[in-house]
This record gives sequence, structure tokens and C-alpha cells, in this order.
Amino acid sequence: MAERVLVVGGGVSGLLAARRHAHRGAVVTLLESGEGWGGRVSPLEIDDLTLDAGAESFATRTTAVEALARELGLGEDLVAPTRAPAWVVTPDRSYPLPTTGWLGIPTRPLLADVRRIIGWGAAAEAALERSRPLGVVEDDATVGSLVRTRLGDAVADLLVAPVLQGVYSRPLDELPLAAIDPTLPQQLRDAGSLLELASRRRRLAPAGASVMGIRGGMWRLTEALADAARAAGARLVWGTAVDSVEHVDGAWRVRAGGGTLVADVLVLAVPPVEAHRLVPALPEPVAERRVALATLVLDAPELDAAPRGTGVLALDGVTRAKALTHATAKWPWLRAAAAGGRHVVRLSYAIRDPHEDLLAHALADANRLLGVALPAERVLASALVEWPDASPARVRDEHPLPGLELVGVAAGLSGLAAIVGAQASRT
Repeated sequence: MAERVLVVGGGVSGLLAARRHAHRGAVVTLLESGEGWGGRVSPLEIDDLTLDAGAESFATRTTAVEALARELGLGEDLVAPTRAPAWVVTPDRSYPLPTTGWLGIPTRPLLADVRRIIGWGAAAEAALERSRPLGVVEDDATVGSLVRTRLGDAVADLLVAPVLQGVYSRPLDELPLAAIDPTLPQQLRDAGSLLELASRRRRLAPAGASVMGIRGGMWRLTEALADAARAAGARLVWGTAVDSVEHVDGAWRVRAGGGTLVADVLVLAVPPVEAHRLVPALPEPVAERRVALATLVLDAPELDAAPRGTGVLALDGVTRAKALTHATAKWPWLRAAAAGGRHVVRLSYAIRDPHEDLLAHALADANRLLGVALPAERVLASALVEWPDASPARVRDEHPLPGLELVGVAAGLSGLAAIVGAQASRT
């Protein structure tokens, strides 16, 4: 008798798991509570455009996502973004980030584009870092403590913080180096200095852009993945929430949609809070870090020249938004689709109050970050999407109970590169 597998959650990780188990001959059912597939890689219809509701690109630090896209027939539609530096806006200045560096750490601190931001004195201090003994690097050392001690506050606050806080939604001094990559503390010990580690990582980076996208939107990956899971034999059901789960006599009994399903293997591809609700034996997660993405379609020919490049990072509370992506400047295919002076910008927010109207901030924040003064009537359309668990904690065991498998965000993974790479290693 074929093994019965039930997957809860229809995001990328759930779809990958469904396809993987179906390929090995299991009888697979996937349940998704929402009205579509993809989770953070799903489509958003706005002003006659189909955009990404969440992720618009993937990191190329591994080949996992590119390989999956090619396998799914999307290889010809893989595209690189426009090459332009990200900008930083603070209460009293605006500047483009240096084009050479790793995680904001400048590999060559004395270059003019670095000195222009942090000054000669701070650049000289940072440049001497290679000559100083590294000392003890604890496994839980934070990026903030390491960069401030080794390279100085100016590098930490003006170069590294803008890059990492926009990605990990945590203050630099609360972000463990191991949260970026569990092997980094040992890599730093081996390198002997932060500048040497940054230089090594830069040399290891693949040629070309650090991120790539898919012409038409990353949501096309999810669409193709759902088709592939069905073709492998998986049954995909959306609009069906799971009410409860129990493990009885070696099998999982799952109540959903007014009935009960029985499975030999239960795969959870849901946020940690939901995973804990369904299986209370799992460790109780830390408080969720919820984020929101505001998308604006603007009538703004004055943005045709992309005055702030393809993206802007905000520091020191200069705006309620922590970052902005000028999507029509970043992706040539989207600029062609928008046409007629329309521009798409995406603003990232950390949710502090669930009742706050974040869209009410969006236009003012966009104006401040882009250096323009667009009136309200120039907003052609807007949308807000919220996401839980912006920075989940990695779990120690992805198979914590018999017949239970944690994937994606339930396993503490974030970002397509990590999620796809983890499951690719299981096949």
C-alpha cells in the first residue's frame, strides 16, 4: 500500500514537498487555506497589471532556484534586474551605496565611494582591520557587535545596517551572524578578519547579478510548480483550512473541511505559530515579526529617469517604510508593461499595530524616499499585503516527531534560495 502524505500549506515549500513525495510514489494531498497557491510568491492584480504580491526575485548565491525554473520550463524567461546601486536616505542626507562589498561590508574601505559616505577617518580605521587580531568569535555573536568592534560605528550604521535591516527586519545589534548563514562564524574564524571574509565571499559569488527574476513575475514559478505537482500525481485543494491534528496509532488524523483525513506522513509548510497550533508538541515559537508590502501604481513621468536607482533604504525613522523598490526601474519587462508614464513602487513595512492604516503612509513615504512631490491624484492604484514571520528561527530538527516533516518557514527558512535549496537536497 502506498504511503499517504498530507501537506498543509500551498506556498512554494508545500508545493515542492507535494511534488517530491508524489514522485517517490506516495499518495499526496495538499491543503491550502487561501484562495490560491504561492504564499509569498503569488500574483497581485492591480491597475490591469499582474505583479508579485511578495517576492519579486531570488538570490543567486546558489543555483537551486534557477535550476528549478529551468526544470519547470521557465529558463528562457529568467531575467536580471537593471544594474544600479541602491540608495540610502537618512534624516539629513541621501547617498548611493558602494557597488563593491558584501552585506554592506566594504571590501576596499579606502575607495572614493566608501569615503564619501563614512569619511576619511572611519575609512582608514576600517582599512586597518585586517592587521588586528580577530580574538574570540562566539557562535551567537551579532553582526552589530562584530562590525562595530572591528570596523567602527560608521560602517555599521551607514553601510551594513541599511542592507541587512531591510532584509532581516531586525536591528543590526540583535541579528546573529549565524542567522544569515550558520557557517559564517566559523568562516570568520578561518578568514581571520571581517574584511577578508567579505573579500572571500565576494570572490565566491557567481558572476552577474546577485538576484534574478522571471519575466512576468516570480508568481509564474508557483503556477508552474503547482502544475508540476499535479502532473506528478499530487491532489491540490485550496480554500480548506485545517482545524486540528492528532497522532493516533502511528497515523496522523487531520480534521479539515468538515471531514477527517488520515496520513502516514504529515508535512507542515505553514508559519511556526500555525504549526504550533496544529501540533502543540512543537516548541512554542517566539513572537511573530509581521511585515507588510504596499504597492503603488503612480502616474509619474518624472520617475522615468529613476532618480534614486532601483531601490531606497530608509534609516533612523526617516519614513514609516523601511525600504522602497522602484519596480519599473528595476525590471525592464515591467517598465514596458506599465508604459505611458506609469511607475510601480513597493514599500516594505514592519507591522507594529495591526490596526494601523499603512497605506495612509505610502505616498508620503514614497515621495520622501524618491525625492519627488507627487500629489494624491497621481496614485492610480494601491494595495497592501501582509506576511507573518519575516525572520523565523531555524529549527534544530526538521523531523521532530514520527511521520512529521517541517519545511519552508515551518523549518525556520526564509527566502527562495534557502527554501528551494533545502528541498532539492532531499531528492
